[in-house]
Amino acid sequence: MRHLLFASLLLSPVAAFAQGAPPAPSALQTHEGPPASSGGATSEDTALLRGLLWATEPTPDEIRAMAIEDLALLGDPRALNPLALLLGDPNPRVQASALRAVALFQHPRAEELLTQVVRHPRLPDALKIQALDGLLYQRTASARATVVAASKDPRLPSALQSAALAVVARWDSPRK
Repeated sequence: MRHLLFASLLLSPVAAFAQGAPPAPSALQTHEGPPASSGGATSEDTALLRGLLWATEPTPDEIRAMAIEDLALLGDPRALNPLALLLGDPNPRVQASALRAVALFQHPRAEELLTQVVRHPRLPDALKIQALDGLLYQRTASARATVVAASKDPRLPSALQSAALAVVARWDSPRK
């Protein structure tokens, strides 16, 4: 129930702002079919809500990982903040899935999250290397600056510096 409340609080103001009307009382209901007067935004909101619920429910890891990756496939940037929370999940598989999902977005918030993962002192190095790869696909000057800074930062482990150098080399190579 806590997750349903979280998701409804996340989606209600955004949906009301997009439609220019106060949120409907039926926003808390979940049902299998689209509503009778469904518009594009309503079905997108329903899909996002379902993805958030499955990603945060105490279900098997495989289900959570698939739901997290499905959030990225929806392409809705409103999913980035809940994905940011999942980056701190104690389960490494959930963390990796959340990072893959964030990396699929080309959005300023996604770049910010990837940069925070690279700079985070307690996250595993494997996750940081995955974040460096994700920064490659952001293709912005600030993302490149983050990768270059990581390649030269003596406080980082050598494996992370090497991974950053490899990303810089891929960045500089001509695209096919």
